[in-house]
Amino acid sequence: MTVPSDTRETSETSSGDILVIDDTPDNLRFLSSLLTEAGYTVRKVINGALGLEAAQLQPPDLILLDIVMPGMNGYEVCQRMKASDRTHDIPIIFLSALDEELEKVQAFQTGGVDYVTKPFQVVEVLARIETHLKISRLQQQLQQQNLRLQQEIAYRTSAEAALQLLNQGLDAHVQSQTAELVAKYERLSTRYQELTIVLEQTENQNQIQTQTIETLGQDLRSQLTAITSAIDQLKRTRPDSLDHKHIEQIASSVEQMEQWISNALTRAALSYQQPDFHPVPLDLEQFCRNIVNQWHLPENSPHCLNFLSISQTPVQVSADPDLLQQLLSQLISNAIRFSPQGGTALLKLQTTPDDAPTHAILHVQDNGIGIPPEETTLIFDRFYCASNAGEFSGAGIGLTKVKQIVERHRGTITVASTLGKGTTCTVTLPL
Repeated sequence: MTVPSDTRETSETSSGDILVIDDTPDNLRFLSSLLTEAGYTVRKVINGALGLEAAQLQPPDLILLDIVMPGMNGYEVCQRMKASDRTHDIPIIFLSALDEELEKVQAFQTGGVDYVTKPFQVVEVLARIETHLKISRLQQQLQQQNLRLQQEIAYRTSAEAALQLLNQGLDAHVQSQTAELVAKYERLSTRYQELTIVLEQTENQNQIQTQTIETLGQDLRSQLTAITSAIDQLKRTRPDSLDHKHIEQIASSVEQMEQWISNALTRAALSYQQPDFHPVPLDLEQFCRNIVNQWHLPENSPHCLNFLSISQTPVQVSADPDLLQQLLSQLISNAIRFSPQGGTALLKLQTTPDDAPTHAILHVQDNGIGIPPEETTLIFDRFYCASNAGEFSGAGIGLTKVKQIVERHRGTITVASTLGKGTTCTVTLPL
């Protein structure tokens, strides 16, 4: 059976190792063909005992498990999987021709994450597999981040103990501040665990998750700010009594922790955010002129922003005005920010081909620092910042958003850059 093209493309971007346990050869052949064509690595066995052995030998990313099998049924196989540390966290989707409510309840009670009724619906099976693989991978990422956070907390505790030994002469005020640091680390760990629980929810809770994550992020940063303030107070009140080496280690680690949290929250937010798309007919030349005319450079700014149109005919496109403004504003902002004193940013519009135009082309040029040649393939990656960005370094998600907006408009974007001379971003949109 052929997999729909849109589903296949989704699977190819996040393939995994899937173990199929079913005593019916026809089902095994069907599922193996379906999943292999969708980009997954498939292993298949014909009974529960072999399934347990295969999972223990090489744990898969996900298991499709038949309920009714001779010798050992699917419920018993699932219970044994969940009782083993090696296979406990593998998501298990039950497969069965039984559609009774009690059967489904028992499937979830034994540890299954989902239940698919035979005969299979191709799109449904692939969608459920993809959803649970994403959830499983997100859980693993959060566990790794939480482990790193716990290790960092352990290091802080050790550093704090060393600080106390070196500064036994400090008065009660210093001891109180040190104890407060430990308490705030413990609260931070608890809040981080709450974030982990929130992110384990299913895809249909994305909107609620995003709001909760933002709240937790504010709480986490608030805790880090309080810790930084406590360190600053210690430096001011007891500058001669402190072990500055350990204090600087704590401050540096707080900064690293804040960056980890910021990256994790930004990554989660980008995963869930799907901006609305409302295209309308636009006169692209007038739209660009308005953006340039409304751009507010400081009165004494050393930079300059110009617009040039070399199109001989009106340029009409179907675009979302808000998203297109975000796209151009980000590119113009980059061009100005990365240009030297007295630098010029240029927005240029043309159409191609000249005799029978089918596309509009927008160039945003600058004469700034440029991008190292070996990094040009990375510029659209999330959180990428050029190695030569220095003081201009930011969060590294601007061009990622730009590319998403361009693709939403069925367009393309490319970047050409010469180190030390400047960069040109070229956006092509269908007329």
